Amino acid sequence: MEKIVSKLAEYKPSWFSYQGAVQGVLNSLWIDVGLADVIAVSGYGWITNAMKKNLCPSAPSAFHRDIWMGNYKAMENLGYRIDVVGSGCFDWDDNQKPTPKSVINAKKQYDAVKKEIESDRPVVMWGIPIPEYGIVNGYRGEDYIVSTFRSLLGQPDDPIHYSGLMAPGGLAFLRFAEPKELDPRKAAEDTLRRGYKLGVGDVPQIPEYVMGPGAYDVLAKNLTEESFDENSNHGTAYTMACLMEAKRAIAEYLRKVGPIIESRLVDIADKYDALHKILQRCHEEIPMGPGEMLKGKCVKVAGLLREAKKVEVEALEGLKKALDVL
Repeated sequence: MEKIVSKLAEYKPSWFSYQGAVQGVLNSLWIDVGLADVIAVSGYGWITNAMKKNLCPSAPSAFHRDIWMGNYKAMENLGYRIDVVGSGCFDWDDNQKPTPKSVINAKKQYDAVKKEIESDRPVVMWGIPIPEYGIVNGYRGEDYIVSTFRSLLGQPDDPIHYSGLMAPGGLAFLRFAEPKELDPRKAAEDTLRRGYKLGVGDVPQIPEYVMGPGAYDVLAKNLTEESFDENSNHGTAYTMACLMEAKRAIAEYLRKVGPIIESRLVDIADKYDALHKILQRCHEEIPMGPGEMLKGKCVKVAGLLREAKKVEVEALEGLKKALDVL
């Protein structure tokens, strides 16, 4: 048996798969939003996060559960009601195969996703094909028909068996339930107020990580004082790539919503543009791909990160002043 939605959702280019998948589904549902909207409104773009002891690629996504649930809910300010549907744990045995309980949970999720597809709605799912977010556009037999980051790399988006996931933390997908009427001004104010709290780190945090401007200091310290491992080069490059994309999106969003809330946000947007350029220089020094953590480059990037912290602190101070008079 096979069923595919009538309007395919296409995964959109993004360093972080969550927002690329969400934009793709919203666009397929006739919601005209760009990547910057998804990054800013979800809350993701305001976050700066670092693992305290390692240059780990988990930093762009290792947030407290309350933040993730808040990000999911905040996305409703893009114009669609969204439900998070969980189906339990998904673990592997010693042979790297899903445990029997995990297979049962995965089948439960598959049955729930099939109902969405039969209602002609694609979903965003965690854990396809590796620990990333992707889009499910249909099913064929026991396989998901998907759109993922692989398509951007010239790789085939082969169907994935419902038990062939990699979903650390548990099985979950986003259900796009129905369109939602918005008050554009309130939606923008909600985004900016929550964005400020995320930006300064006034939110629940995981003990092993630091969120907020202090994360720049942690990243700089890890580059110059901590020992490196096999994840250090990739972790640094990926973190810089996600951060530079996020801060550029915030600048674009601020310019867009300033007139909506009748507030001058151009100066703050300029700060985020400057921040993006600094982070882009960091990424150029330590790009994606195999490479060594050279001392000279690490020292240079650490200095740039300390400069980035000052710029973002100034941007957040400006944002607080703007919010105080709304």
